[in-house]
Amino acid sequence: FLQLMADLQSAISNSRSFAELEEGVEKAVKVSARSLLSQALEAVDEQLMHSRDKKRLELVNRKQRTIVTTVGEVTFWRRYYRDRQTGQGCCLLDEHLGLTPRQRVSPRLREKAVALAVEMPYHRVEKVLQEFVPGVSAMTIWQEVQQIGAAERQWAESWREAVFEQGQTPPGQRRVDELHVEADGMVVRARDPQGRRRHIEVKLAVAYEGKREVAKGRRELMGRRIAAGVSEGQEFWEQTVAQFGHAWDWSGVNGCWLGTDGAAWAKQGLDMLPGAKHRLDPYHLRKALLQALRPEDAAYREVCEGLEAGEWERIDRVLMNVERRSRGPVKERVRQLRGYLYHNWDGIVTSEAAASLGTIEGQVFHHLARRMKRHGARWSASGADHLVRVMAVRANREAYHLADNGTKKEEQARVPKQAFASGNMAERKRQAAESWLQVHLPALDGPHAGRPWVKYVLRELVRSPFTVA
Repeated sequence: FLQLMADLQSAISNSRSFAELEEGVEKAVKVSARSLLSQALEAVDEQLMHSRDKKRLELVNRKQRTIVTTVGEVTFWRRYYRDRQTGQGCCLLDEHLGLTPRQRVSPRLREKAVALAVEMPYHRVEKVLQEFVPGVSAMTIWQEVQQIGAAERQWAESWREAVFEQGQTPPGQRRVDELHVEADGMVVRARDPQGRRRHIEVKLAVAYEGKREVAKGRRELMGRRIAAGVSEGQEFWEQTVAQFGHAWDWSGVNGCWLGTDGAAWAKQGLDMLPGAKHRLDPYHLRKALLQALRPEDAAYREVCEGLEAGEWERIDRVLMNVERRSRGPVKERVRQLRGYLYHNWDGIVTSEAAASLGTIEGQVFHHLARRMKRHGARWSASGADHLVRVMAVRANREAYHLADNGTKKEEQARVPKQAFASGNMAERKRQAAESWLQVHLPALDGPHAGRPWVKYVLRELVRSPFTVA
């Protein structure tokens, strides 16, 4: 506390601008925060030592550890024990706080780093964090994202197995009569383990209960949740249905509208969603029309009229005539359009009861493309999969599924809970604060007695009742 007051006084005396004063105060506070955090960690470790099972845990020595936190690197000592039952070594402080053996970044700093990593490249996150917390590298940030993403994939796979292999019912609570689901893929540049260039498809599914108007000409999705990953269609849909089942009660859903671009993997969701009806995404439908036909041609207008009326024979007749008159690439594009409309005719819905979909392109851009389509980026399959799963968790505003930060049940059993459940702890804190405030401070009568930090801070603090502390 005295050092903090001295550093603040130095900052006040030496600063010539607001920026210098702000920097000086911030530096002083961070130095004190690191010291306090280190002392707090060692105090917790001491409490654990006194309340441990001495018959089971033998104290061996003390070991030093450094963790990078939001206030900088914090170095502290903690005690190392040997478990007489298992013969293994352990640090009670690490187990109590959920610190893994090689964890270098604190949970709070990791959360901030991962939040930046889903918005910008890893090396740029490193530059941003270096302005506030030196010592965090791009590789460290990448490792944290991979660890969280791998845990998310593991949880998604465990939910899939529970639902589709063990027959368990997902614990969804929200009940809706109708659910809207849309799915699409995004191709990104990739590399294989040998460094050869290729492409992979990142899949995204979004589910929502409907749309509501929040402003003139602006609507938002109600109850929106997304799922993303790099996997085969069957596996992706099984994981997605299991994840959505943690939000919605599938037994209460009477029907689903499934919007796709016509891809075979996306239409696999029809077999898993209750009462699913397919609808072709209007953006991809118009894109397919414009790739094969010119808007000024009579054939284009006639095909659009046939789509609006739901008359496949009429559309087929027009396209066959255009195909016979065409040559080369134009003929092939018309043939592809005819096949595209034929295989997705069930999704070209013109009924008034059809749901208004068409949101998937915006979801792909906001959640995936903005981050992964940057110039020069190439991804491994696992790296892309882990990142998009982290993106999905953040978009759903959920907590990451890190199972006790890797803490095992046998490790948790060693941590003495009674060390922190004593009802007399508050009384001991009160007595300690009272006795400390009653001690005479030499600084009150020393050579710095006239300094402002002594006259207006220490002297008033000593006069305050112990309850203030």
